[in-house]
Amino acid sequence: MKTTRLFDQNSHLYAFTAAVLSAEVGKAPDTLSVVLDATAFFPEGGGQYPDKGVLAGCPVLDVQEENGEIIHTVGISHLNGEPHPFAVGATVQGELDAATRFARMQNHSGEHIISGIVHHLYGYKNVGFHLGDGDVTLDFNGVLTRAQLDAIEEEANAIVAANLPVKAYYPDPEELSTLTYRAKLDLTEGVRIVRIGTASDPKDLCACCAPHVDYTGEIGLIKLLDFIHYKGGVRIHMLCGSWALADYRRRYTAVASMAAAMSVKQEEVTVGFDRLRAEVEEKKQTISSLRAKLEEHTVAAITPTEGSLCLFDEGLEAMEMRRLLNRAVEKCGRLCGVFSGSDEVGYRYVIGRGDESIDLKKMVKEINTALSAKGGGSSEMLQGSCTATRAVIEAVFEGY
Repeated sequence: MKTTRLFDQNSHLYAFTAAVLSAEVGKAPDTLSVVLDATAFFPEGGGQYPDKGVLAGCPVLDVQEENGEIIHTVGISHLNGEPHPFAVGATVQGELDAATRFARMQNHSGEHIISGIVHHLYGYKNVGFHLGDGDVTLDFNGVLTRAQLDAIEEEANAIVAANLPVKAYYPDPEELSTLTYRAKLDLTEGVRIVRIGTASDPKDLCACCAPHVDYTGEIGLIKLLDFIHYKGGVRIHMLCGSWALADYRRRYTAVASMAAAMSVKQEEVTVGFDRLRAEVEEKKQTISSLRAKLEEHTVAAITPTEGSLCLFDEGLEAMEMRRLLNRAVEKCGRLCGVFSGSDEVGYRYVIGRGDESIDLKKMVKEINTALSAKGGGSSEMLQGSCTATRAVIEAVFEGY
């Protein structure tokens, strides 16, 4: 027996009662697979997750459709072995997570508006759609620019502001044959059409199985976020309604915090950032100049030896370590190691050879063991990190 799809009749129905047709042990522990004669829970499909909520007080973990039956996976671990309420023929009450359902309707209806505009203006098809929790992506088989997306966004929000009707229905075959609608699949029967706008002036017609808002004004806001070129077309991240508002609040908080830290107005945060970046670059150049001078003093102070050298500096970058190694190795006859870090956090190192007959690659295992290190390299140079203390490192190098 097919399940009556109450969400087709009323997308804003968040509580309902229905009779249990079957209840079987679920695939996961402490779950049941429950089929009702009717449900307001939308099953996963069309790029959208299933509804959340409770059924007879039990959490609904998943909702899937198979051969016209809508199967609710419900958790029963909280019953602690007591009889469950899903006896065949029993009447149970279902309650949806209304906020999540409504947010998804806002976003799905917003996606239809965007896809309809793109199809009308450019002829591109929506070839991919995903509506997750707080994230919406849609893929088109053609490339769009930021300027084009801004114009699309303007038109989409004008449709929202017009508060146009949204109708989801199953047209009879005669009417369906007269409609030009968007669809990812070639459908011949049981086609559910979502129309945005009036019959005489539709803004979009699309085959879709999901719940939608009743009027575009319920969407509140459509915001196109990031976009990338994807498989010869474009992938767009977008948010609508309450999710768009939450995203704006996060961004507002971030911008306000940065503006306060840089002592600028929020609208001047990019100016403040450019100024800060210039200051950082200037300081980096100053530090680089000072490090170069320090390197000169370090190298000049090294007493040449036929043995090994071991140099320490807490704040060297990888490039600076290799540069110091290349100069210091010329003053030793065996191994030269440059270590950056401290006993508390460990050391990064580069090790070179003053004698070309030494094959450092053959010494990797020995050095890693002696220094409690992880590293490797070539016959000429090794690099890695170690947890040995400075005293241990110096003692090891004295032995070489």
